[in-house]
Amino acid sequence: GCDGSVLLDDSSTVTGEKTARPNANSVRGFEVIDTIKTQVEKACSGVVSCADILAIAARDSVVELGGPSWTVQLGRRDSRSASLSGANNQIPAPTSSLSSLITTFSNQGLSTKDMVALS
Repeated sequence: GCDGSVLLDDSSTVTGEKTARPNANSVRGFEVIDTIKTQVEKACSGVVSCADILAIAARDSVVELGGPSWTVQLGRRDSRSASLSGANNQIPAPTSSLSSLITTFSNQGLSTKDMVALS
């Protein structure tokens, strides 16, 4: 999510979201964010969050593929926890039908336009 919780690896105190069913064959490229974070930490330790890096990388990926650009508001803080059950229950699977996606987003108070922008 916007807090970078999807980036957290499993540990003795956290069960990450990377293995959540909706993220299977959908969310990937974690090593890219890890590499960027390592380089940023060398230049300015403790200043830039993984959540901000993820937001910038998402925007830049869209631009690289010919899509629109937008200003990324910075200042996110990285999550220190994750919710595997939340990810499994609240994120639609990449194989969801259009009507299912519209319903899922609508249940969160989001429009079809919001869904397209967030996808």
